[in-house]
Amino acid sequence: MRKFVAKHATQVTGTLSCFDRLLFKGHLPLGYPHAMEQFLTQRRVLMKDLKAFVLQQAARLKTQAAAAAEHAGRPYEYLASLVRKDQRARAIAARDGVTEGLICVFSTVEPCRTFRLAYGHGRPAIRPVWRKCLFLYFYFLDREFGFCHVRVQTWFPFTVQVYVNGHEWLARQMDKRGLRYRRLENAFLWLEDPGRVQRLADRFAPLPWPAILDRFARQVNPLLRDELAGYRYYWATHQAEYSTDVLFTSRTALRALYARLLRHATLCLRAEDVLTFLGRKLHGRFAGEILNDWKRRWPGARVKHWMKANWIKM
Repeated sequence: MRKFVAKHATQVTGTLSCFDRLLFKGHLPLGYPHAMEQFLTQRRVLMKDLKAFVLQQAARLKTQAAAAAEHAGRPYEYLASLVRKDQRARAIAARDGVTEGLICVFSTVEPCRTFRLAYGHGRPAIRPVWRKCLFLYFYFLDREFGFCHVRVQTWFPFTVQVYVNGHEWLARQMDKRGLRYRRLENAFLWLEDPGRVQRLADRFAPLPWPAILDRFARQVNPLLRDELAGYRYYWATHQAEYSTDVLFTSRTALRALYARLLRHATLCLRAEDVLTFLGRKLHGRFAGEILNDWKRRWPGARVKHWMKANWIKM
């Protein structure tokens, strides 16, 4: 990257590397049958009452979500068909002039991993099973993280997903410090002080993430206050995107060069190169598939290199 920037120094105003889209998954220590059986025993819930107990707790989550939306004066919508939820939430925020706090709550039925009661020899046993249940999506304009959402499964084990965006967080950090910038959707086109902004971006990863994510979880799962008192979520990074933006002086300066870069990346890069980009080496026992994918998209085009579930794109 340094060689590239040096070569095009007259056309580049700076670079910025920061986290982009992040999805965290929160798991309670109830995700396997034995733990669930212990939980029911502690709560004095009989095996035969498992279904009724599960549905009762699910109803509490749904009722709390509707009440939270009503209290904030925000819409609660059931989505019966496939909808781009992020776009819908942004449209609601723009329509209603929301600048901070809850934007809306969506509910929709999706596949989930939960439990069932299995009968056979001896006493009934709890077994994991895939079912469909109601999920709740809470969309916020958070004071610190900007546009984000929290998704909670209403059936045990109440898995939570938190989405945040590093560019959203960084924009708010610049706003606090009076640093000027130009932004188009999820990209910065110009930065007043790229060096200072990079130092701000480097503060994102060391944030106290467990405490931050616990705060989001408490907002959407009221059971943590009573039925699940004493339980905490274990957090794992489910998806992470890290971007490097090269800021050019103008669209004209980039246009001709970008076409050449796309052509080179599509036609000249080999599997070994893609693995190198992703910190791997090609060896004879590799059983996956490596792909180069070029697509024309508004307002231009992009090339993406895939290795299994990992990718890098330009």
